[in-house]
Amino acid sequence: MWDIGNRTAGGERELNTARLWVEYAQELGPGGTADVRLASLSPEQWRHLKCGDVITMYEARPVSGTATVIEVLPPRA
Repeated sequence: MWDIGNRTAGGERELNTARLWVEYAQELGPGGTADVRLASLSPEQWRHLKCGDVITMYEARPVSGTATVIEVLPPRA
């Protein structure tokens, strides 16, 4: 679940889902950093993101991690 800046009609934070996998590493331990890829489950909700944007990951409270967008690719047809 990612906070990518979207809000509900009532102004509440809306979390969006994406598949995540770590690039070039077998695993990512607590506090670690790595390049990861996200594959959105609803690409239309992610189209506003651009390189340099920082997004926040939640599995529960508190925050699970943050990511800086370094590449944006269009969804596969």
